[in-house]
Amino acid sequence: MLDVVVIGGGAAGLSAALVLGRSRRRTLVVDDGMPRNAPSPEAHSLFTRDGTAPAELLRIAREQLAPYGSVELRHDRVTSVSREEERFAVRLRGGARVIARRVLIAVGVRDLLPEIDGLAGLWGNSVLHCPYCHGWEVRDEPLALYADGPVAMEMAPLLLQWSHDLLLCTGRGPGLADPERARLSRVGVRIVDAPVERLEGDERGVRIAFADGSVESRRALFVRPPQIIASDVPRELGCTLTESGSIRVGPDRQTSVPGVYAAGDAASPVQQIVVAAAAGAEAAIMMNRDLVQAEIDSHSR
Repeated sequence: MLDVVVIGGGAAGLSAALVLGRSRRRTLVVDDGMPRNAPSPEAHSLFTRDGTAPAELLRIAREQLAPYGSVELRHDRVTSVSREEERFAVRLRGGARVIARRVLIAVGVRDLLPEIDGLAGLWGNSVLHCPYCHGWEVRDEPLALYADGPVAMEMAPLLLQWSHDLLLCTGRGPGLADPERARLSRVGVRIVDAPVERLEGDERGVRIAFADGSVESRRALFVRPPQIIASDVPRELGCTLTESGSIRVGPDRQTSVPGVYAAGDAASPVQQIVVAAAAGAEAAIMMNRDLVQAEIDSHSR
């Protein structure tokens, strides 16, 4: 029987596995090899590793788990998790079934990209989601933001920290109220309401073609797409979600389901690699503490 199954081998999952391995816990990390940040050439705002490629970060993390023999990495996908008394039965797509005392959900999220011709191919290069991750690289260049409503009002002023040449493409969404438009215009944001028809470009820039025939060339286009948790396991287990759709966790990173913990982008409004790694380490410490207490309790019965 395993101590912990970690579902997801990104920053949160591998960070947790490192702490668990050093705590001599029998741990299985299950990952399907489809990280959300795979299209990005570099990862940023990461202490001691700023500018490192995401794939290289994962390679280093997996390599540094090698000395800890109690940790196993398996390329597979968890299809279901069910509670069996005080344990969890975890089934994998490859057919295996394992039993664990605790479960850590570190599956991340999946972006639901707008259905704009050419956008998906530029995602992570000249179509970006996070100014904290990519703003420095495109500073003082002509930028665009595809957003409307509250997202536009939050993101447009934020992007002005990196460039004062900002084009807001509303795409004729729900609409900005006149006072909101006036507020953005006063700080220099130019607003275009024509629908975006297609995007063309490469890592050096993007051409935005509008339905009215006009075209704008920008160094980068920022988009904050809606997201969903990248696995059905939290829902099937009955984990409580927040209003924004992330997994609700307590101070100990435990979900509403006893014995099930969560860390990383699926359980945090702040989506940064360094934050996910820290949450994974914290969850591992809390799980180990929980397991130690359970072991003491079992000996006192």
